[in-house]
Amino acid sequence: MFDLHQIPVSIPAPDEQRNYPLQIFTLGRFSVARGVEPIRFARKAQHRPLQLLKALIALGGREVGSDRLGMALWPESEGDLAHQSFASTVLRLRQLTGDEKAILLREGRLTLSDRHCWVDATAFERLSAQAESGQKGVEEKDGVARQVRLLEKAIALYKGPFLPGETKHPWAVSLRERLRSKFLRAVGTLGRHWENEAEWEKAIDCYRKGIEVDNLAEEFYRHLMICYQRLGRDAEARATYLACRRILSSILGVQPSPKTVAVIEAVSSD
Repeated sequence: MFDLHQIPVSIPAPDEQRNYPLQIFTLGRFSVARGVEPIRFARKAQHRPLQLLKALIALGGREVGSDRLGMALWPESEGDLAHQSFASTVLRLRQLTGDEKAILLREGRLTLSDRHCWVDATAFERLSAQAESGQKGVEEKDGVARQVRLLEKAIALYKGPFLPGETKHPWAVSLRERLRSKFLRAVGTLGRHWENEAEWEKAIDCYRKGIEVDNLAEEFYRHLMICYQRLGRDAEARATYLACRRILSSILGVQPSPKTVAVIEAVSSD
């Protein structure tokens, strides 16, 4: 897991990430950029170093032991062979990234330098944690505004599941599920805030972004329907319900919950 105390307190806004020599994108896709240019990787020759980078991020990114990484990447290797594989792969990873200071190895533990690397998953988790902490400014209004900004930045960073291509590797599952849960909470919190403020269009935009990333989040469909109803856009509310029902049925084999059905029945009775 990420140790939030070891992640820089000052996380750059999405448009400031280029200040870092190396930028690593793991949410919804995997890519690495150096400066403003993405690094192009050959598929076969560079597979193992990139797997090491992915596993390092998934396992926390800081002070991850070579034994733990070895078990993740070379479960069948033992002793000297595993150590040699790890050492050579670290060297190849440094060569690929072009920045030796980005990948730190001390006493058999690997760390991504927070001075040289920006990782979207790390930034997202920090922003989510800050928003959830509910820290307030001098005035209550200032505190709410700050929380809204943090939630908006976090939601903008989350482009999809963590390392979506790594479906066979258990080391990616824990972080993937945790980040997805944080994203769902962020969208729900921000959407309800805009609903409470009667900012229906902003709430709609929020819930639609949530559905674009996770089209199985029934709660977002339901609140989207409520927002459309409040604006008198009943046809869009009905279309949202039909889309929800179709997705849940085709993918999960279930029907919308009674809460969602109650919303569409209220729309139909108007």
